[in-house]
Amino acid sequence: MNSEYQYCKNASWLGAAKGDRASPAVKNLGEWRLAVKEIHGWPEYVAQPLHSLDNLATQMNVSKIYYKDESRRFGRGMGSFKALGAPYAVFRILADAVEKKTGTRPTSDDLRQGKYRDITERITVTVATDGNQGRGLAYAAKAFGCRCVIYIHEHVSQGRKDAMEVLGAIVIRIQGEYEACVARSRNDAKNNGWHFVSSTSWDDYASGSPRDVMNAYMVLVDEALRQLPDPQAITHIFVQGGVGSIAAAIFLRFYQELGGSTPRMVMVEPNEADCLYQSAFNRTPTPSAGSLHTIMAGLACREVSPAAWAILDWLGSDFVTIPDSWAQEAMRTLAAGNGDTPIVCGETAAGGTAVVLKSKEIPALRDSLGLDQHSQVLLFGLEGATDPVIYEQIVGRPVADILNGASR
Repeated sequence: MNSEYQYCKNASWLGAAKGDRASPAVKNLGEWRLAVKEIHGWPEYVAQPLHSLDNLATQMNVSKIYYKDESRRFGRGMGSFKALGAPYAVFRILADAVEKKTGTRPTSDDLRQGKYRDITERITVTVATDGNQGRGLAYAAKAFGCRCVIYIHEHVSQGRKDAMEVLGAIVIRIQGEYEACVARSRNDAKNNGWHFVSSTSWDDYASGSPRDVMNAYMVLVDEALRQLPDPQAITHIFVQGGVGSIAAAIFLRFYQELGGSTPRMVMVEPNEADCLYQSAFNRTPTPSAGSLHTIMAGLACREVSPAAWAILDWLGSDFVTIPDSWAQEAMRTLAAGNGDTPIVCGETAAGGTAVVLKSKEIPALRDSLGLDQHSQVLLFGLEGATDPVIYEQIVGRPVADILNGASR
């Protein structure tokens, strides 16, 4: 094994038996178009850009590199794909509660205008988070008129905690890892009659919020498919790890859209939080034995989402883990632009770019991934500078300077 990174190829990628195992989860995610239609009608909705990084592609000796940029989803204050999932799930929770009480199903505009505030203000939503999911939940609670309690672990930055509190959430920091936060949030939700909102599913997305969160994520995948000049030409898709939820959504939607021309679908994780890699290597869900200490804060997860793993075990072709230094280099490269559009890429979003950059320096990695001069690569940059202080420390420039460079 290379001392810097780990690599595992899925020997039974796209296998029929794994497809059968994933079929219940796939079936339960069949109504994603309803989520896309709903979110398209929200006042804050704007399709986020897909950048063609032609100069970087030339430097990496590949045909194309496309970067789906989520750094300003619902504004820089949110700045991540998770601004889609939690708000849609909260809307559904509150709409269900109002309909049950009144017999009338409210629209999202009804909730925003406080038409049923006497009902919604009694409802509490909760989540465990490294930052982005909690920020999305706090945003939704403020927009639609309910209460919000968020649990964070000891390594979540103060800046990310502050961002959730500014939106009106009660934020509780506990000792322990992300999974300890999940257990506390779920337990308190059960004991208090709250709604636990998460993408992690233990029942193949058969129940509420995890299914709603996943269906909302399809908004960004649908955008990418519409923005690509030729989706069928994409040969490689790189997505960040974590518990695996967003990767499962992206891989599933591309597989369903592209059919026979399925590209390589590559998972990227930190070395110290490698539950997806370990699960692929051992061919069964396996917790990470790493420290979980990584700048890629949103990926610091000990265990996979069981439902997401069923999809990733089928559709994920390659699993790579990387050191933090690779992510830092990728962030600086994207910020510099070097003839391409300068991009604000957060720590958690940098993994795919990092692997592509390093593949030029490490022939064995390039060969393992099947990258060559004909490859067309799609990178999902799923967060921006969600903690601007940390971002500036890594990149050496404030976010505003990079965005001003992008607008010149």
